[in-house]
Amino acid sequence: MADEYCLTNFIDFSLSLSLPLKHNRIKYTCFDISDSYIIFGASSGSLYLFNRNGKFLHLIPNKHGAITNLSISANNKYVAFSTQRSLICVYVVNLSAQATPQVIVTHLDQSVQVSCIHWTQDEKQFYYGDSRGQVNLVLLSSFIGHSLLLNMTVHPLLYLDSPIVQIDDFESLLLVSNCTKCILCNTEYEEYKQIGNRPRDGAYGACFFISPHESVQPSRIYCARPGTRIWEVDFEGEVILTHQFKTALATAPAKIQKTTNVDNNADELDSNDELLDYQPQQLQFSRVQRLSHDFLLAYTELGLYIFDVRNSSVVLWCNQFERILDCRVSGMEIFVFTQTGSLYSVQLQTLHGYSITLMHQSKLLQCANLLRQHVKYFADKARENYELKLLNQLKQLLIERQEYELLNDISVIFDAIAQCTGTALDTQSSGGSSAATERSGSMRAIGVSTTKGPPKGVYVLENAFCDNLKQQPKSGHFKDALLTVTGKFGKNIIKYKFNIFAEEQQQLVRELIPASERSLPFKDIKARYESGDVGEEEIVSRCKRPTPQAPHISPEEKTIYNLYLICKSAKFSRTHCVERYRAVFDEYAASELIALMGKLAQLMVEHGDGQEQAERNCYEMYFNYLNPELIWEVDDSTRDYIASGFVLLNAPQCMEIVRCDHCAFPLRFDNACQYHELGAVLLRYFWSRNEQLKCFDVVQAVPALLDVLAKFYLAEQNLDKVIPIVLNYGQPELLLDVGRQLNVSAWARCFEQFAELQRGRLICVNCECVSSVEQDQLTRHFFYTWNCFLNIALDHLTASDTLSLIFKWSSYIPNDAIDREFYSRCLIKG
Repeated sequence: MADEYCLTNFIDFSLSLSLPLKHNRIKYTCFDISDSYIIFGASSGSLYLFNRNGKFLHLIPNKHGAITNLSISANNKYVAFSTQRSLICVYVVNLSAQATPQVIVTHLDQSVQVSCIHWTQDEKQFYYGDSRGQVNLVLLSSFIGHSLLLNMTVHPLLYLDSPIVQIDDFESLLLVSNCTKCILCNTEYEEYKQIGNRPRDGAYGACFFISPHESVQPSRIYCARPGTRIWEVDFEGEVILTHQFKTALATAPAKIQKTTNVDNNADELDSNDELLDYQPQQLQFSRVQRLSHDFLLAYTELGLYIFDVRNSSVVLWCNQFERILDCRVSGMEIFVFTQTGSLYSVQLQTLHGYSITLMHQSKLLQCANLLRQHVKYFADKARENYELKLLNQLKQLLIERQEYELLNDISVIFDAIAQCTGTALDTQSSGGSSAATERSGSMRAIGVSTTKGPPKGVYVLENAFCDNLKQQPKSGHFKDALLTVTGKFGKNIIKYKFNIFAEEQQQLVRELIPASERSLPFKDIKARYESGDVGEEEIVSRCKRPTPQAPHISPEEKTIYNLYLICKSAKFSRTHCVERYRAVFDEYAASELIALMGKLAQLMVEHGDGQEQAERNCYEMYFNYLNPELIWEVDDSTRDYIASGFVLLNAPQCMEIVRCDHCAFPLRFDNACQYHELGAVLLRYFWSRNEQLKCFDVVQAVPALLDVLAKFYLAEQNLDKVIPIVLNYGQPELLLDVGRQLNVSAWARCFEQFAELQRGRLICVNCECVSSVEQDQLTRHFFYTWNCFLNIALDHLTASDTLSLIFKWSSYIPNDAIDREFYSRCLIKG
């Protein structure tokens, strides 16, 4: 049956922690544990080092502000910590009283706060995440053979969209969880993949769960999700299944088993808890971590939660800690740090293991009360666990103390113990059954003693297949033993152990296992097993598995798939990564590269991207690589491909466009533009070839390029086109640039059109007709204020000319539209 667990060995470190604090105003802010130390960061900026028993060891002063996060390296040599003043520091652990504490510091952006720190297994590097969503790798350098640090360098790895919540790593894999998603990174190949497709909002943790027996239980990644759910993910970043614990947590919380004097009412209080109606729990786990080999620990501010994720079950949850701030795990021990600065530790232990511990500690009455709380569990466990016979000592104690009611409540456990021990004794003395007699006979035939220990079948296997047998078994007896073993455990175990049999015994195995059930000739099995060419699963297989044929992949397909991985990596890291594929693109001619981009887009569509998004991704890769000046040298089809991609990439920026009532040409728009330089070169090419229609086609789709068109018209002295473009474009920089080449009469026309613009009337660049626009399209931009316009005009005109134009159009200028600073500039300029 499945084990049940409890929390034991409760330790309160509060008294030990308070001793080194000299002032009540100093508070512990964070902590971490290792095999040797418990280290606290304080609001004073200092580090406080304790041993694992809570004894104070050392104080490390620090003047860089209160400590916000800290982490101890795997070898206990270094402590990385961050401060409120946006610093990352590393302390070299040295407990010598004479040694000066060595702390090296690197400064971060003042607006950034470190949110988590994680050491790798390498003592010279760690990761940290910050509040703006950036993940960085810190590398330490030191003298060869010494722990004295020389320097540390910071290398940005990821730029995500929200604060980092938790970081974990395993070999070359890096797992990052922020407030919207989880990212799995292969740092060796610089590949990045988002886990799952559903975004979330909030702090949710994620961690690796490395299995010690990969063939039995493969390693996994577990990611917390909203609604008390946990994703189980493989190392390819694919979500395998979702564990839902919301309803399973509608159970009574576990009580911490404290080894103190227990009164008679303690068990009654616990039994009353079972009668309460507990509701499903909707929880958010901001950090998850592995507990021992089998369990996952999560916590909230109000409780601890332990899950058996392999079996998708709740081990227990506990609400006996108030205002939990952080938790750490060491083996089966859990350290809980609260917002009051207190530290507690508890240990996860099986119920039957804890009961035996209480018996060894002579806490018999407390053990009896534990049995009463879990009668069914102990009764079932006693039927299969021979060690629980130790509990028989309780019966005599309860009789002596006249605890007849308690004795009656747990009597079913003693009955189960008697049944278990009685069965074992009967089996040892008389054989009990024909199967036991047959096993005993086979064991005697092999030369194995049956006088000690319960007659478990595993003992037959262990002795039958070991090399240090006292005498060589005879053929007939050996065959009987094989028949017994295969009848109970199946024929695969014989195949697995075949390589240690003698030739005569191998012939018996051939007779025992039909040829149709052999996966390989036995000689081949033995040879391959000894050479290590096949895994254990293949050796013990009952039927021959067809060898999977690897699909043939052409060099081009491999190139396309590598480009796909680079593209995905760039999306998650928010970097171009152009240097990773520049050499690949250099090998292709322009037309060949366009064809390659088409195949890459198709691969993206096959992997779940939409057609338009796939094309956008390919165009971005191509434009990041492309030198804009090459537009003058490529063929027309390539140039058209570039123009189409430029329009597609800038389509989202052109959604809110106010167009002319007569010809639908853009009047007001968002002048943000991707790859503006590329678009400018494209327009210059079309204009130089007298292909104005193509220019207008591009500008009509991407009006942010009108500033380029204004310079073309300015070179031709076509002010009828230039001034409407400048006023419609709405950028002070463009008016400053163009204004240098405008004379007084041109500025007068500019004043006239600006006054009309204030009335909501814009002149179309294309058809030169006047269209009316809503006032909110103008007032939301600083450019369309008289202060901005007049100050730019004053930069290019004399004060008297500027004031004359103001006087001419004063009826259109509101009374409070011009600041005093403008008139002060006029006086200064004279």
